Amino acid sequence: MSAHIESIALRALLAQVGGDREMQRRFVHDFVQLWHSRSQRLAAALAFPFPDAEEAHVVLLSIRSSSTMVGAVTVEATAAMMHDALRDGDIAGSVRHIARLNEVGELACTDLVTMFALQR
Repeated sequence: MSAHIESIALRALLAQVGGDREMQRRFVHDFVQLWHSRSQRLAAALAFPFPDAEEAHVVLLSIRSSSTMVGAVTVEATAAMMHDALRDGDIAGSVRHIARLNEVGELACTDLVTMFALQR
């Protein structure tokens, strides 16, 4: 499969959509298309001097759940670390991982684009 995408999750997604490969492809396409806006929303929510922890929580949940469904395990793990820090009230700890989340998110999107022959 790829270094950033877990094939088992993609097979599970296909099963969840009743074997409809076009629906699976659309879900993956949406993940890729929404990546940039999700990462921007998260950065804005965690921005100094007035971070919005509630908005960051919502965005991180969205990133985590969609990453799990497409098999982007490193994205999900990084978002989980950020989410844990946020839940502990450590906004600075969450912010420290934004660059890594963006990096692995872009790598996962690149792999998905290649795997599904998507336009970006």
